[in-house]
Amino acid sequence: MVRCTVTSFNYTRALSMLVGLLMIAPLLSCLEFSEEALEAINTPRVEVFFNSPGTREGTQRNRAPGDFIVERLDSAKDTIDTAVYGFNHRDIIAALIRAHLRGVKVRVVAHAGSLGHSSGYDAMESYRIPMQMGNQFHIMHDKFFLIDGRFVFVGTGNISHSEFERNFNNWNFFDSPPLTRVFTAEFEQMFDGRYSAAKTPTTLPNAFEIGDTRVEIFFSPNDDTMGKILQELRAVDTSIHFTIFAFTKDQVASLFINKHKEFEAYNRAQNKHGLPVLERPKKVVGILDRSQLHGNGQYHQGYRLAANGVPMRMDANENSSMIGDYQAGGGRLHAKTMILDAGTPKARVITGSFNWSAAATISNDEVLMVLHGERIAAAYLEEFEDNIWKQSKDLAQAMCNYMMNADELRCAAPNQIAKLQVKPGDIVISEIHWDGWNGRADPTDHTGATRDEVTDDQFIELYNTTNDPINLSMWTLHNGHDIIMGFPPGTVIMPKQYFLVIDHNTVPLSESNPQRGNHAFKNPDFVLNMANDPRFRRLNFKSAYMNVSLRDTMARTIDRAGDAGPPFFGGRQNATNYSMERIIPATGAVPDGTQRASWKQTIGPRGGDNVHDEFRDFIIATPGQPNSK
Repeated sequence: MVRCTVTSFNYTRALSMLVGLLMIAPLLSCLEFSEEALEAINTPRVEVFFNSPGTREGTQRNRAPGDFIVERLDSAKDTIDTAVYGFNHRDIIAALIRAHLRGVKVRVVAHAGSLGHSSGYDAMESYRIPMQMGNQFHIMHDKFFLIDGRFVFVGTGNISHSEFERNFNNWNFFDSPPLTRVFTAEFEQMFDGRYSAAKTPTTLPNAFEIGDTRVEIFFSPNDDTMGKILQELRAVDTSIHFTIFAFTKDQVASLFINKHKEFEAYNRAQNKHGLPVLERPKKVVGILDRSQLHGNGQYHQGYRLAANGVPMRMDANENSSMIGDYQAGGGRLHAKTMILDAGTPKARVITGSFNWSAAATISNDEVLMVLHGERIAAAYLEEFEDNIWKQSKDLAQAMCNYMMNADELRCAAPNQIAKLQVKPGDIVISEIHWDGWNGRADPTDHTGATRDEVTDDQFIELYNTTNDPINLSMWTLHNGHDIIMGFPPGTVIMPKQYFLVIDHNTVPLSESNPQRGNHAFKNPDFVLNMANDPRFRRLNFKSAYMNVSLRDTMARTIDRAGDAGPPFFGGRQNATNYSMERIIPATGAVPDGTQRASWKQTIGPRGGDNVHDEFRDFIIATPGQPNSK
């Protein structure tokens, strides 16, 4: 009699091993497993995979996710259905072709916009594997495999070498026929040509108990996926840890900020009264992908979080196949994941293909998973704390390090010596033109202003009082309620120089003719809302309220203008329009910007050189130049 004993067992290979053992079972007179092995085989579990791409070429430490899905595809007996975006992983493509050639029914749902740009789609066509293309005007963004009506492999990563080997991602493997049926129902709709809003919500259950994990599945745009995220965030009691790629959804950021303030107040109260604190203090903490701060501009919610003091770091992954180009070839933080209430019985994880954006909410084909359970949340938290966070960089220091000649910049990072810290007064708000009325209502003003004739063409000017260049990347302007704008990565103000931010708003929005026509000011360093798009932020200074603060990446206030009442000076006086200028002494500190005595009205017969000629007679301002005497 042959005796077979397993003393240790890796569940991720259990099913493959079991299939192989069953095939040779007739040759054996006995199969004997340890109780641990039998329990692992017979008890479904949710398994999670992380790829650990490192930070540089050759530093990846884990190829298990790619190897695992290839093994599963090679073990398929009857069917493989896959919905894939970004499809060029050679090993996975080859595994699908092998399955097709051995008689497995393989079907593919693909993103129409990538046809002709994806080697995987080309290969499927070459082997005449059935494939449906769709969501032409948005994206089919799913990344899942359904195998034999029983297994699901799904995650944040596209099916490419960069996603498996160079970008931070996570995937989950489920052994659950009922859960697979829900995915299959979604797949069938897209395979029939119904994408995005053309799909109908499934009537199948979307919650499943799989081993020690409760799994909920949601598909965009029909299942109110964003609503589920907001519901879970409102219910958070102790902590939010997040990693995110594209982050433009203001509702998510608002709840992050609200929870951060709530938790900070709780922690302060506990410390003040000497009450017991949790082993892990309540907190909201996260890591941002660098490329999206550039790609999404003022849409990116990272600026709002930074302005409100939410602790964040910048992904330090530069494991790219295109060195020096962090927009392509890898080197990204692509894992759109939240870990909520970690270390408590309510611990849960939100993950999937779903970025926190309007497009993911209303138009893309996406999948979102909520995984309830302490084991699964602990695995995600370990990856967050021991891998991604440890390899990330302080936000301010990261912004400085990514700049050219960074050693010449004064970077406001905690590990900088005191003399290199940017201090309050090093950068000051030196001039504000807050009323650029031109006689028309502004259809883009959604801030609650009650004036019928609201501001157009405004500006705010900063001045570097020091002898050093200072990096303003990811600094923000705040109005006491929310941010006005964020300074994009790469923003530097040189010694004793001005930095001019202009909001052109003299021309009504036209999709075919954005921001054409005459503007009041010229030679800006940054134009806010260049396209005059109502979704973008505006300066929107008000005649009854002036409270502007300049905040660095640690939410420290570097300077302020106004006292939350009406502006001290400036505005319309008959047919002339004046700006408000800071009084900047030749020596010594610049006076407090919250005091009226620190400001004056611009004087002079005409506007400065950066006021367009046709406006200089009635707009008296000195944008981007020394203030009037």
